[in-house]
Amino acid sequence: MKTYHYDPKEDKFVNDGEKLAKELIMLLPNFLKLLYRLINDERVPSQNKIILGVVIAYVLSPIDIIPDFIPLLGQLDDLLAVALVLKGMFDAAGKEVVLEHWDGPEGLIEIINSILNVAARVLPKKAYERVYKRF
Repeated sequence: MKTYHYDPKEDKFVNDGEKLAKELIMLLPNFLKLLYRLINDERVPSQNKIILGVVIAYVLSPIDIIPDFIPLLGQLDDLLAVALVLKGMFDAAGKEVVLEHWDGPEGLIEIINSILNVAARVLPKKAYERVYKRF
Protein backbone atom coordinates (compact mmCIF):
# COMPACT_ATOMS: atom_id res chain seq x y z
CA MET A 1 0.00 0.00 0.00
CA LYS A 2 1.39 3.38 -1.00
CA THR A 3 1.55 6.11 1.60
CA TYR A 4 1.33 9.74 0.62
CA HIS A 5 2.20 12.93 2.41
CA TYR A 6 1.98 16.57 1.47
CA ASP A 7 5.21 18.07 0.17
CA PRO A 8 5.04 21.87 0.42
CA LYS A 9 8.06 22.19 -1.87
CA GLU A 10 6.16 20.50 -4.70
CA ASP A 11 2.76 21.74 -3.46
CA LYS A 12 1.16 18.34 -3.84
CA PHE A 13 0.79 14.95 -2.21
CA VAL A 14 3.65 12.61 -3.03
CA ASN A 15 4.49 8.98 -2.46
CA ASP A 16 7.58 8.38 -0.31
CA GLY A 17 9.08 5.98 -2.88
CA GLU A 18 8.49 8.46 -5.68
CA LYS A 19 10.05 11.29 -3.68
CA LEU A 20 13.15 9.23 -2.94
CA ALA A 21 13.32 8.17 -6.59
CA LYS A 22 13.35 11.84 -7.65
CA GLU A 23 16.16 12.58 -5.22
CA LEU A 24 18.18 9.64 -6.52
CA ILE A 25 17.62 10.67 -10.15
CA MET A 26 19.33 13.96 -9.35
CA LEU A 27 22.51 11.92 -8.85
CA LEU A 28 22.60 10.65 -12.46
CA PRO A 29 25.27 13.18 -13.54
CA ASN A 30 27.49 12.05 -10.66
CA PHE A 31 26.99 8.43 -11.68
CA LEU A 32 27.90 9.16 -15.30
CA LYS A 33 31.12 10.87 -14.16
CA LEU A 34 31.90 7.88 -11.96
CA LEU A 35 31.37 5.41 -14.80
CA TYR A 36 33.54 7.49 -17.15
CA ARG A 37 36.32 7.72 -14.56
CA LEU A 38 36.20 3.97 -13.97
CA ILE A 39 36.54 3.29 -17.71
CA ASN A 40 39.75 5.32 -17.67
CA ASP A 41 41.19 3.62 -14.58
CA GLU A 42 43.89 1.04 -15.30
CA ARG A 43 42.87 -1.02 -12.24
CA VAL A 44 39.48 -1.85 -13.79
CA PRO A 45 39.52 -5.11 -15.79
CA SER A 46 38.97 -4.70 -19.55
CA GLN A 47 35.78 -6.78 -19.67
CA ASN A 48 34.28 -4.56 -16.99
CA LYS A 49 35.17 -1.45 -19.00
CA ILE A 50 33.00 -2.81 -21.81
CA ILE A 51 30.08 -3.21 -19.39
CA LEU A 52 30.65 0.33 -18.11
CA GLY A 53 30.54 1.62 -21.69
CA VAL A 54 27.31 -0.27 -22.36
CA VAL A 55 25.61 1.18 -19.28
CA ILE A 56 26.75 4.72 -20.21
CA ALA A 57 25.25 4.24 -23.68
CA TYR A 58 22.06 2.88 -22.10
CA VAL A 59 21.72 5.91 -19.81
CA LEU A 60 22.40 8.41 -22.59
CA SER A 61 20.20 6.68 -25.16
CA PRO A 62 16.56 7.74 -25.33
CA ILE A 63 15.71 4.16 -26.33
CA ASP A 64 15.46 2.17 -23.11
CA ILE A 65 13.26 -0.49 -21.61
CA ILE A 66 11.24 2.45 -20.24
CA PRO A 67 11.71 5.49 -22.54
CA ASP A 68 13.21 8.56 -20.88
CA PHE A 69 10.26 10.78 -21.83
CA ILE A 70 8.15 8.95 -19.22
CA PRO A 71 8.67 11.02 -16.06
CA LEU A 72 10.37 9.30 -13.15
CA LEU A 73 10.19 5.74 -14.49
CA GLY A 74 12.24 6.59 -17.58
CA GLN A 75 15.16 7.71 -15.45
CA LEU A 76 14.68 5.12 -12.73
CA ASP A 77 15.42 2.23 -15.09
CA ASP A 78 18.67 4.04 -16.00
CA LEU A 79 19.54 4.32 -12.31
CA LEU A 80 18.79 0.64 -11.80
CA ALA A 81 21.20 -0.30 -14.59
CA VAL A 82 23.91 1.94 -13.08
CA ALA A 83 23.37 0.51 -9.58
CA LEU A 84 23.57 -3.08 -10.80
CA VAL A 85 26.79 -2.45 -12.72
CA LEU A 86 28.40 -0.55 -9.85
CA LYS A 87 27.50 -3.31 -7.42
CA GLY A 88 29.45 -5.67 -9.69
CA MET A 89 32.33 -3.18 -9.90
CA PHE A 90 32.84 -3.39 -6.12
CA ASP A 91 33.89 -7.01 -6.65
CA ALA A 92 35.71 -6.57 -9.97
CA ALA A 93 37.81 -3.49 -9.19
CA GLY A 94 37.43 -3.18 -5.44
CA LYS A 95 35.37 -0.82 -3.31
CA GLU A 96 38.34 1.47 -2.77
CA VAL A 97 38.77 2.06 -6.50
CA VAL A 98 35.09 2.84 -7.03
CA LEU A 99 34.86 5.10 -3.98
CA GLU A 100 38.04 6.94 -5.03
CA HIS A 101 36.27 8.20 -8.16
CA TRP A 102 32.92 9.06 -6.52
CA ASP A 103 32.35 12.80 -6.04
CA GLY A 104 28.70 12.64 -5.00
CA PRO A 105 27.30 12.54 -1.48
CA GLU A 106 28.82 10.24 1.11
CA GLY A 107 27.46 6.74 1.47
CA LEU A 108 27.67 5.43 -2.11
CA ILE A 109 26.96 1.86 -1.02
CA GLU A 110 23.82 2.98 0.83
CA ILE A 111 22.77 5.07 -2.19
CA ILE A 112 23.13 2.04 -4.48
CA ASN A 113 21.08 -0.09 -2.08
CA SER A 114 18.42 2.65 -1.97
CA ILE A 115 18.26 2.67 -5.77
CA LEU A 116 17.80 -1.09 -5.86
CA ASN A 117 15.04 -0.93 -3.22
CA VAL A 118 13.19 2.00 -4.79
CA ALA A 119 13.42 0.52 -8.28
CA ALA A 120 11.95 -2.75 -7.01
CA ARG A 121 9.02 -0.86 -5.44
CA VAL A 122 8.33 1.77 -8.13
CA LEU A 123 9.17 0.18 -11.49
CA PRO A 124 6.72 -2.23 -13.09
CA LYS A 125 7.80 -5.79 -12.30
CA LYS A 126 8.48 -6.75 -15.94
CA ALA A 127 10.60 -3.64 -16.54
CA TYR A 128 12.60 -4.27 -13.37
CA GLU A 129 13.24 -7.87 -14.39
CA ARG A 130 14.32 -6.92 -17.91
CA VAL A 131 16.85 -4.36 -16.66
CA TYR A 132 18.05 -6.78 -13.97
CA LYS A 133 18.62 -9.54 -16.54
CA ARG A 134 20.40 -7.18 -18.93
CA PHE A 135 22.85 -5.82 -16.39
